[in-house]
Amino acid sequence: LAKFTVSCQEQTVKASFGEEVILQCQLDPTIDATDMEVRWFRTVGADLVHLYWNNIDDNWKQNLAYKGRTELSKKGLSTGTIALKLRNVGLNDEGSFTCFVVSGTEYEQSQLELKVGGIGLGVLVHLGEVWLSQGIRLLCKSEGWYPKPEIHWTNEDGENLTTLSKSTIERNADGFFTVESHINVMKGSENFFSCGMKNSFPTTAKTSIKIP
Repeated sequence: LAKFTVSCQEQTVKASFGEEVILQCQLDPTIDATDMEVRWFRTVGADLVHLYWNNIDDNWKQNLAYKGRTELSKKGLSTGTIALKLRNVGLNDEGSFTCFVVSGTEYEQSQLELKVGGIGLGVLVHLGEVWLSQGIRLLCKSEGWYPKPEIHWTNEDGENLTTLSKSTIERNADGFFTVESHINVMKGSENFFSCGMKNSFPTTAKTSIKIP
């Protein structure tokens, strides 16, 4: 039996696009891991994310997607904390990571899940006006979302008008979602309308228009 175990207290870690995140597991008992081998890799595909052994970082076999983006806390190792900093988080980083620790002939491992999301770069929520014979069409568009957002429309009184709208959601080659929605309102109705979007991350965006 192994003389230590590895556990990740946070089974699910969240990070926004472009930010940095700490993937952390702990040895039990809290023994010094400075002289151990520590290997972080993607659970599916086994791509090497970071390797530490012989008291140094040894990343010549590191997956190219992680070059220059990882840093293992050496201070944490002394207290059995296996903390990996991952910079500039992107959509492809989402998924399971395995922390694998070796001491002599003993080894243990644990997994955690990284979820990424938020509003991507260049997001713009806007409303346009198209005058129809029966009234006004309000347009709303936003792009760069992940995960897929939900859209909602409200009027000046906060009444939910979403069921009266029509929306389309498309996913681009980079994996981000673009949402377009429109709603027709009658002339002489309330003159203040809001279009909002929210995803499960959660990230929100909202804008309003006042009809003259």
